[in-house]
Amino acid sequence: MNRVIEKNTKALFFDLDGCIYYGRKLAERANELLELLRSGGIRIGFITNNSREDAAEIGRKLSGMGLRLNDEQIVNATEAVASYLTERYGRVNVKVAGSESLRRAIAGQGHRLLEWEAREIADTIVIGRDTEFDYRRLQRIVDESFRGARLLSTNADRSHPGEDGRVIPETGSLMAAIESIVGSSVKSIGKPDNCLYELAMRAYKLTPSECVMVGDNLATDIAGADRIGMKSVWIRQSGSDLQDRLPIKPTFTVGKLSELYELLLSEREYSDYRV
Repeated sequence: MNRVIEKNTKALFFDLDGCIYYGRKLAERANELLELLRSGGIRIGFITNNSREDAAEIGRKLSGMGLRLNDEQIVNATEAVASYLTERYGRVNVKVAGSESLRRAIAGQGHRLLEWEAREIADTIVIGRDTEFDYRRLQRIVDESFRGARLLSTNADRSHPGEDGRVIPETGSLMAAIESIVGSSVKSIGKPDNCLYELAMRAYKLTPSECVMVGDNLATDIAGADRIGMKSVWIRQSGSDLQDRLPIKPTFTVGKLSELYELLLSEREYSDYRV
């Protein structure tokens, strides 16, 4: 019988938006699920394409919602893109379309930030979820791209679910406009790219076969897990008909996080090992 948690499973990694919480509301049974895993010796981590906040800010937000955290690792696109820049290109001049947290993370790696008004062409332009994005910024990104600036995106998500079923535009929707003009796809370090999964596994010294990814997005969470060799649990939201058409097959599918909790409870009841 195929189980979410096998004898060699060491960790479950969770997406956040649309998985652990919706907007400002925790998913039903989120705390109970995490406590169940901890009680069975399973490590917990969070892998998110969030490019608006750093790990500390995300941790405070989760605690503020009532999620009980221990020392769980939070791997996010904000800090990962800064590390990627350093590892790949050394210290470079960067213009950032995104949050102040994204700017801080990049500056914190020793990169030199350029303001948008600066005439100097950036080595790299990093695009995150920029809530102040406008036509003028689009024009500037296109101009500098054609003059040699490389483009790098934090994540490819077109949207994420908010409270009460609201659809929140994401970085990928901005990238669609940029890519349609520059005529090529832009590298994204967020899921489904391997980068965030590798950072999470490195933090816990684990291999893909020892991990399970839980998320609501087939094209990012589940596709990335499949690409790197992890088992996956897809939380299929109502209104996921378009995702159903994707040729991506999760290992398990549940309708909501509380169903995963019930599934793991049943696994423990009929198992002679952890959880």
